[in-house]
Amino acid sequence: MENNLVLKNGIIQTMVGDERVQALAAKDGVIVYTGTNEGVKEYEDDAVVIDLEGRYVTPGFIDGHIHDVSRLMAEEEVFFFDQLPPVLEEYKKGFKAFVEANPDRDHYEGQSMDMNAFPQSFVTNEWLNEICADKPIMISDMSGHCQLFNKAGMELVGLSDETPDPAGGNIYRYPDGRVTGYTADCAPFGDRFPRFKGNAEKWKKAFLKFQDTCNSYGLTGFDDAGASIDAPEVWKILDDMRQNGELKVRANITYGIVKDASKTSAEESIAALDAHQYLNSDWQKISQVKAIIDGVPEGHSAYLLEPYAPEALEAPDYRGPCYLDPEDLKDFAAAMNKAGYQVQVHAMGDGGIRYCLDAYEHSEKVNGKGDYRNIIAHVTLIQPEDIQRMADLKVFGAMQPLWWYYDPNFSPLEEQAFGTERFKLEYNIRRMMDAGVKITGSIDYPVQPDYRPLAGIQVGATQASPYPGQWDDPKYTRNPEEAVSVMEMLKVYTINGAEQMRMEDKIGTLEIGKKADLVVLENDLLNCDVHAISTTKVIYTIVDGKVVYKG
Repeated sequence: MENNLVLKNGIIQTMVGDERVQALAAKDGVIVYTGTNEGVKEYEDDAVVIDLEGRYVTPGFIDGHIHDVSRLMAEEEVFFFDQLPPVLEEYKKGFKAFVEANPDRDHYEGQSMDMNAFPQSFVTNEWLNEICADKPIMISDMSGHCQLFNKAGMELVGLSDETPDPAGGNIYRYPDGRVTGYTADCAPFGDRFPRFKGNAEKWKKAFLKFQDTCNSYGLTGFDDAGASIDAPEVWKILDDMRQNGELKVRANITYGIVKDASKTSAEESIAALDAHQYLNSDWQKISQVKAIIDGVPEGHSAYLLEPYAPEALEAPDYRGPCYLDPEDLKDFAAAMNKAGYQVQVHAMGDGGIRYCLDAYEHSEKVNGKGDYRNIIAHVTLIQPEDIQRMADLKVFGAMQPLWWYYDPNFSPLEEQAFGTERFKLEYNIRRMMDAGVKITGSIDYPVQPDYRPLAGIQVGATQASPYPGQWDDPKYTRNPEEAVSVMEMLKVYTINGAEQMRMEDKIGTLEIGKKADLVVLENDLLNCDVHAISTTKVIYTIVDGKVVYKG
């Protein structure tokens, strides 16, 4: 009976066209009826019956780009700076207290540091040396692409005034050439630091907490862009949880992050994915691999078609690093697609995005047109001529709506890096949707901790901050002409996400034969004040016909 469900007296947005119905019934977790209050009566016996009292229902929300539980696993081991205002004095006090509270540790790690806490965003390590100079410290920024080391940390990882910039990375220096301790996309240094690492036991414990939070936001599924421990181990944990009845979200977790996107890495990825297809189920899809072609704008490591702006204070011809050989990426994409798997690439600069599209286009030429569903993650700066290419190639954009408004954390740094004219080309959502690009919504958690879909829906419809006290302040608005409709944003967080996950036969719309994954909301999102969307209360989240969250 617990998987048999009847909802009545509601406004149920099925996401099948513009259809709205009053009632819905599910048997054994599968929808068997959508329609009127009168028609649903025959399903009420032996079912959990919920009178919606006029409330609004949509399919369960889907996050299209998340990094599961890395933060939750690390909460007791790592200091998170985003719990503090981005003010250097606050950083000093908070991190000093963390060090003093853990005197027996031989090193310290921090995450989510905001560059805006530093004058002119020029990050240096003097304050860390004042707190603790004799034990190694590494602090990562909000993006995870940049790290700050104290003196002992520099010695540990081999960073000195004489160290040359590694391929694709930046070592920041004072005008006299001394290193500041701050690096961007310098993986060799981060890899040498004894970072916190999770294990299967910690992952599952954190995941149980994570899925409860997801459900409280109305999330019933997610596309994971890189698990916190090895993907095959995570796939097996999720399948064990499925068999034990512990899962309350559906997932597509990518197989690792390849470093070189070569033919060899394609062969290895295909072998691993092939070997674990038996773990596919109604709860889990195993279908993709990820690569990273560039870094982040604020670290000046996004790969651009034209040089960075003069305000970025880089060399006149500096365009940022490209981490993958474009020809290798073409071969990689073609091989993965031929084997039936999706390719997801992190690309934020217009140069990196163009190379991704070149690779996906090559795959189509080699393999013929097909249902490849390749993905570009972030799509920060894309040139107008590449938008239509992206649509024609049916490439999904796994994008982050909370980056679309003028965010005081990232936007000033990106405008400085790109210059005002290119900055205006960031996140041209209206133009992308008009061209036919399918976008999925996310927030790249834990890059930013707020991954509520309702906040993302509001930003998409306003291009302004979703937070009370900011949404009516023009300084938090950008590109208002790129606003899209609430209905379009609902697609971003429902059916588009399901299609990117390759689970649209089971989820994403509310229709007969699909899973009863849905969210009951306080407000009718299509008819309420658009500024009330982000604070709309989640009344129920239902997964597989069961109530998994009650607000």
